[in-house]
Amino acid sequence: MACAVAMVGTALVAGPTAATADDPDRTAAHQAAVSTAAVDSQALEQSLTEAPSKGLQTPFEASNGANWTTVEQAQAFLEDLEASSERVALHEVGTSGEGRPINLMTIGSPAPKSPEDIAEGSFILFNCSIHGNEPSGREGCLQLARDMSTTSDPAWNRLLRQTTVGFIYTNPDGWVADTRGNADGTDVNRDFMALETPEAQALATVIRDWNPDVLNDLHEYGPREYYDTAALVLWPRNRNVDETIHRLSERMVNDYTGAQIEANGMTSGIYGLLIKDGVPFQQVAGDGQARILRNYAGLKHVTGQLTEAASGPVTAEEENDPLLTNRRRVSVQYASSVGSLAMISENRTRLARQSEAAAQRATEAGASQSGVVYFEGQDNMVPTTPEGAEPDPMCGYQLTGAQLEELASTLELQDVAWEENADGAFVSMAQPSRPLIPLLLDERSEFGLVAATPLDDC
Repeated sequence: MACAVAMVGTALVAGPTAATADDPDRTAAHQAAVSTAAVDSQALEQSLTEAPSKGLQTPFEASNGANWTTVEQAQAFLEDLEASSERVALHEVGTSGEGRPINLMTIGSPAPKSPEDIAEGSFILFNCSIHGNEPSGREGCLQLARDMSTTSDPAWNRLLRQTTVGFIYTNPDGWVADTRGNADGTDVNRDFMALETPEAQALATVIRDWNPDVLNDLHEYGPREYYDTAALVLWPRNRNVDETIHRLSERMVNDYTGAQIEANGMTSGIYGLLIKDGVPFQQVAGDGQARILRNYAGLKHVTGQLTEAASGPVTAEEENDPLLTNRRRVSVQYASSVGSLAMISENRTRLARQSEAAAQRATEAGASQSGVVYFEGQDNMVPTTPEGAEPDPMCGYQLTGAQLEELASTLELQDVAWEENADGAFVSMAQPSRPLIPLLLDERSEFGLVAATPLDDC
């Protein structure tokens, strides 16, 4: 993979100039020819040293990777960062099952106080470790938030005038308990259909109200034989994702985030693929489930991806130094995040335009009952059962009164509109949420919420 920008070391940020891409298949080499602006590492380090908040370090940084930052320490860090920089605003967007605040930090020039204040309508969101026992994403987010809020580099100042950068810390209870799930043991990353957990509800609300153009979902994985790169990345695979959003997401993975990780001397691969002698031979993960955030974001017309840092050693040096492993885990998340920032910096106008256009395309397809609705499969696997796809899409769904009462709050969070009628409520497919509606309401959907009645004539 190749990228138009490069980063060396976890404290460095590449600073590309803005360049709008008109072709979603534009190569990274062409992009580099159009616009490249690498930031000198010494100049950037000096800018961070001179910044007012340079003394603000995470416990992880202060311990050289020996101690992960706790929830309480992170809360104090975020509050100190907000107090020290006019670029930073801290929002409590929800409350966890055990009553802890779910924080969204937004950074811009100036700091946006609400969704209406987003810089020129452009927003990139980092989900900082939805699984409580995967700490490196949180650490990468804390460091990057600090660095972006204090840098004086002109390229990044320009980005912050044009784009708002958000960091959300979704699962504080799992963070405290060092568990994958939340306080109830629920895997929040399997709850973006039903939205039963307060954590998934908070993130879904941010996606609905703040309307991100780009999302990077930060995770960790356990390396093993044939599956042992420093990082793994993947785009949304659900077959209902808009084709252009899918291409842009795949491009971000291949030309930006994966390339940025490799530019730092680390290895990167595609999540879910076992590799031998450089050739993939089996897919073991990375499917198209709509209830997973990576796919859910695509269905919401967000250019997005998953990033997975290897939680264990992947080199001989790391085998002998656990702290080196920990620091590399965070370096992966920082580098991938920088890659996403490069993507939106160079393609800001196109990303925003295509997110809006995808919503319009979905509405038009719903109105004309065109295309195919998929209940199974993924981008590299077609459905294998007759129930896996509907080639003659419905125009909408009829909900009973009981179903509406059960689902009304969830549909509102999902940004799905309905019209009440004598039989309950009618949900039209002619709306931006068209890719998600059948997956929520059809009995053929594995993770559907109810068996509503599909209608062929509305």
